[in-house]
Amino acid sequence: MTAGGISTATTTMVLEKTDDSRLSPRLLELRKKIHSEEYLESAIQRIAMVISKKLVENPEELKLQE
Repeated sequence: MTAGGISTATTTMVLEKTDDSRLSPRLLELRKKIHSEEYLESAIQRIAMVISKKLVENPEELKLQE
């Protein structure tokens, strides 16, 4: 569905409980990290820095396509 050229569709994701023994060590490590406020704040800061750098270097690259 669109409204004024902007997509208004939504998606629902259903997550099933996964047996941790079947998950990679990397995924288990990341699961623990996302519960750390310090880790999340740091990750958000890094994302903001990358986006800011891209905006300065090449603003055309980040324009929304119609």
